[in-house]
Amino acid sequence: MIRIKPMAEYYSQGQDQFAFMRGLCLNARSRDKHSKSKNSEARTMVDASDGDANRHDISDSASELTRMTDADPQRLAAYYDKWAESYDADLPKMGYDAPLRAAAIMVAQDIAFDAPILDAGCGTGLTGQELARAGYTDLTGIDLSLESLQAAEAKGVYRHLKKRDMNKPLAFGDNGFAAVQCIGTLTYVREKRKLMAEFCRVVKRGGIVSFTHRADLYDETFVKVLTATTRAGLWEQVSHSNPMPYLPNHKDFGDKTHVFYDVYRVK
Repeated sequence: MIRIKPMAEYYSQGQDQFAFMRGLCLNARSRDKHSKSKNSEARTMVDASDGDANRHDISDSASELTRMTDADPQRLAAYYDKWAESYDADLPKMGYDAPLRAAAIMVAQDIAFDAPILDAGCGTGLTGQELARAGYTDLTGIDLSLESLQAAEAKGVYRHLKKRDMNKPLAFGDNGFAAVQCIGTLTYVREKRKLMAEFCRVVKRGGIVSFTHRADLYDETFVKVLTATTRAGLWEQVSHSNPMPYLPNHKDFGDKTHVFYDVYRVK
């Protein structure tokens, strides 16, 4: 039986989890002196093959988020295309800190700073930006929203950006990544079991799959997806966090909605 290792085991006794993660990223940045490649020098071209947005009021976008679970891909793309211009300003106002936490998980798992990482559901690149600040230099991002991908491209931290629907097979070869992270995205994926298998396919043996999922959606069906992937011998669980804040300053979510951070190692 696989023992679930709580995320708290990564922290010193009595140390605040968020402070710990920030420290990890700061330490990682200082260790990046010997990196051969700098993200600021990366030349990225958005691949829009998959097969100006108005500024989106934060109250409207925040309210709409509560109704955006398992939405049609075209509707999702249109929604995030419209929000892309103000997304980076809006999310911090809602107290969103998942990008920093996600980057710290990569550091805690000793993923090499020059290792290829797939940011699945990269959006405007907030998580990629934190990964780059931590010292990671080989980032690939995929997302459904072209406007969001263009915002991610402007950050200059990704080597490759592609417009992709994660309900379909990932357009990458086997064992091409050292890690996959999927932050704030699984809510919208209908074929979760197939996606988890795809993550395990594109990540090399011993690599990491890290993702978040809202606690209110972390139901029996989702647990069965994770269990089935484990029983298929594709991965083993590394850690499952305590419920963490999702959007604490969101007028509807607030303290009611939390998120789990899960880490699995590919076998």
